[in-house]
Amino acid sequence: MKIIGKSIVAEVHKQARVSERLRMNYNIHESLDEDIHKLLNSLQPETIMPIHRHLHPSKKETFVLLQGAIEVLRYDDNKTIVERHLMSSESGNIICEIMPGEWHSLRVLESDTLILEIKKGPYIPFQDIDLLK
Repeated sequence: MKIIGKSIVAEVHKQARVSERLRMNYNIHESLDEDIHKLLNSLQPETIMPIHRHLHPSKKETFVLLQGAIEVLRYDDNKTIVERHLMSSESGNIICEIMPGEWHSLRVLESDTLILEIKKGPYIPFQDIDLLK
């Protein structure tokens, strides 16, 4: 059994605040080769999330908002925003599923925003084809 509580969340937030990328994840899965990846992401407002996609047909990406606020953005091939959704306790939007092939990014609106991210493994680093430049 694995329990994740306030002390782990506080440590992940602390690491995100001092990280060059202004975000930090805590892997719940034990190996990058596992079939399902579950991780906490602590996000700070100035973090840069590149516009990207996951081309593999089974690579849906699900975010569950646990704390804070984010704006989820979907783009077309010309970097034009075609859809945006506020995720916050006030908006009531707390879960977002990104489909394979969708260009997307996040904009962090509050310090110490925390999401649970769930996606199919294994981990595959971004390739040039996965980033919208």
